[in-house]
Amino acid sequence: MFGNWFPAADLTIQNKLVIDEAFFDCDEQMRYFGNRSRYLQLGSGPFNGRLFATDVGDVSIFIEYSNQPLEKEVLIPPDSYSFVTAISCMQPEVPFGGVTKSTDWLQVAAPGSEHIALVPSECLLVLTRIKKAALLYHSAFLPEVLDWFSALPKRPVFVTSPWLAERFSADVRVVMESMLSSGAQSYRAAADKAFICGLVNAFNMEWLRQSMIATHKTSRARERFLLARKLLLESQEDSAEHFRVTSLKIGSQRLVEQAFSNQVNMGPLSYLRLARLHNARRKLLDKALEDESIGDIAAEEGFWDWSRFTSYYRRQFGELPSETRSQLPGAANRGFHAATARS
Repeated sequence: MFGNWFPAADLTIQNKLVIDEAFFDCDEQMRYFGNRSRYLQLGSGPFNGRLFATDVGDVSIFIEYSNQPLEKEVLIPPDSYSFVTAISCMQPEVPFGGVTKSTDWLQVAAPGSEHIALVPSECLLVLTRIKKAALLYHSAFLPEVLDWFSALPKRPVFVTSPWLAERFSADVRVVMESMLSSGAQSYRAAADKAFICGLVNAFNMEWLRQSMIATHKTSRARERFLLARKLLLESQEDSAEHFRVTSLKIGSQRLVEQAFSNQVNMGPLSYLRLARLHNARRKLLDKALEDESIGDIAAEEGFWDWSRFTSYYRRQFGELPSETRSQLPGAANRGFHAATARS
């Protein structure tokens, strides 16, 4: 299924209008989305991902795959709207965006939005960013739909519409294919205008169909998870005691544990350990810290037992801390083009 969406290697290797890369580190893949965006690999084992991206003017398109469930910290640029939908054949182990396990949705995020997104494993995401001015000043907008876009909160909303999600995905594929054609350079402006017009008209039709744009509501478990996550990550105190204090601020340990299980399929302390393992990995790959010992980095993240840290680390990332340290910054990204050239 995923192969039907991603273009063939021979179409992308020499194409200067597209990016097509394979990744073996989740942070490396996330760098394409900006310096303030970051991943957390929720599953254990080696990471395998792929990203296709193209820019046609006011529209940027990303098609992204990961074999692991992920948590994303995402900042939407202040000059763009973001639109995302997912294609997945398997029952997701975590809810998309922390909101729904269905795939019948299109996520819309306003310029400047910050949010924590959850993505199940073996999932293909289709994402576009559209310049705010190009979208809001489009002449085809129904006044009611334009008002809806203008009033979006600074958090993403999930529009409940299988038809809208399918239309969006189909239009993304058309643009992707046009950028891989022999006349790609001359088609860019036309593809840009056609995609925005199609999206505007799709939202207009959705409004006309039911006189509203239906959205998913955020659950209490989601709100508890976000609050507890923030409090837990802000402190370097003893994990168990800090969890107890944090839980009292929110309600009870049981409610917090249920919220984490609902959102990320693990307990709060397992989640906190996972976050600290990722922090250690980032430090191991930071050239500015190459003179700092692995043991000191582990201790900074609360791992005082060397053998236990090594065991946790290898189980999570599929390699030893020393193997990570041996890589230069950026070496975790063994680009798709380079791998193809060697084969």
